[in-house]
Amino acid sequence: MKYLILSVITLVILVFFVATAEFGRMLDSFTSLRLNFLMPALALYLLSLIFRTYRWKLLLGNRDDVSSYNLFQAVCIGYMVNNILPMRIGEFVRAYFLGSKHNINKATVLVTIFVERILDAIVLIGFLLIVIGLNAQTLLKGFAQQYLTWGLLVLIGFFVTMFVLMVYSAHDPVLIRKSTKIITLIAPNRFKSRLINFNDFVESGLSSVRSSRSLLVLILASIPVWISEITVFCIIGYAMGFLQFYNNDYLNLFSSMTLVTALANLVSSIPSSPGGVGIFELTVREVLLFDTSNLVDRSTGAAFAVIVHGILIIPVTVVGQLLLWSNNLSLRQLIASKKQSDL
Repeated sequence: MKYLILSVITLVILVFFVATAEFGRMLDSFTSLRLNFLMPALALYLLSLIFRTYRWKLLLGNRDDVSSYNLFQAVCIGYMVNNILPMRIGEFVRAYFLGSKHNINKATVLVTIFVERILDAIVLIGFLLIVIGLNAQTLLKGFAQQYLTWGLLVLIGFFVTMFVLMVYSAHDPVLIRKSTKIITLIAPNRFKSRLINFNDFVESGLSSVRSSRSLLVLILASIPVWISEITVFCIIGYAMGFLQFYNNDYLNLFSSMTLVTALANLVSSIPSSPGGVGIFELTVREVLLFDTSNLVDRSTGAAFAVIVHGILIIPVTVVGQLLLWSNNLSLRQLIASKKQSDL
């Protein structure tokens, strides 16, 4: 039922996205893209995946017995699954793949992925606040007139709360133990045995954020991940001639693309359709229109959103599938094995 509801919501968003753009002008915008900029954009996104791999190694305690190549494989395969299946199932597949490769408890690996997502959100919120601070007079006035502002504040509040709870739990596991005890009491019998050792798995997964120094290192390691992705947005914007909308000022273009990247990723971070299709495009387009005071029209903004999202999901999906085949695995096998595992 939840997948059906999700599919209906996604369909409604996509219909609205297409219906509010002039298809002919959208196609014209596609043809205006200078194709020679695609390769640098693709290379930068690949670089961001490498940065993610390095950060994940830090989250796992920089263990010598964990292969960086297997970490990279797990990242690509997880993203591939997220891009073709809903509800971020790829996170579980990613944990299962790495846990099987290195005999690490899969629940512990999953906790590090949860920490990674929270770190991403916090860094994006930081970027968002910096951009708003630098353009306070324009942006705050505009945000105040948007009813979605409250939704954004709720989203930011949620991630900040999760970050605080994560850090608190890493320093004092009492909260985890009490929560596990309550969950164990109400959980079905078939899950009770799995929850007995849950505290240890969570504490192990949170070990990387236990000290202020390691937490700072992880936040700093997250910055190149998002600088790379923001630059992908900038390259495509430049390739579509957007610089003219920012008075030929590269810093203004980067600032705007930072705002677009941060909001699009925060909104689409909520478990939703495969690859966040629909909600990502809609958010990118509307934020771009808002930030340029409609100098970028909806048709051009829609084309930009589709191109950027294509760069973010198509190559990693192809690479993830190739890596699956190189490991003599199929998506169906991974999902079936994950369901039977102790994750």
